[in-house]
Amino acid sequence: MVIPHQLPDLAAPQPVLPSRLAVGKYHLLLERSETGGVLRLVGRDGLERIELAITDDGPVLRLCTGLAVVVDGELALTADQLSLHARRALRLTSDEQVDIRSGGDVALRANDDVKLNGERIDLNC
Repeated sequence: MVIPHQLPDLAAPQPVLPSRLAVGKYHLLLERSETGGVLRLVGRDGLERIELAITDDGPVLRLCTGLAVVVDGELALTADQLSLHARRALRLTSDEQVDIRSGGDVALRANDDVKLNGERIDLNC
């Protein structure tokens, strides 16, 4: 008697079992839960480097160390809303032109001095 192979019911709760895979000097840890799961990259020292959590609101990527992104071509970010927050300092630099445009109001607020430095500062042009 042949029993047909049955695929698991993906809607049913899956067992919560961690999985570990050695990748060079790191380990990939996968922890499943009934609501999603977490994928972690952990070093031999036990420090977490990267965490990818799958939540009801979507994936959340947490980088536990620094990140450098180097792109030879163009890099574009597009979103309904984009927020940048730095805990200590924020620097925007360019080797050439900087162009900031808004289809609406622009608000600039500082708790201290605001300094504009340039050869010419053109206002309302």
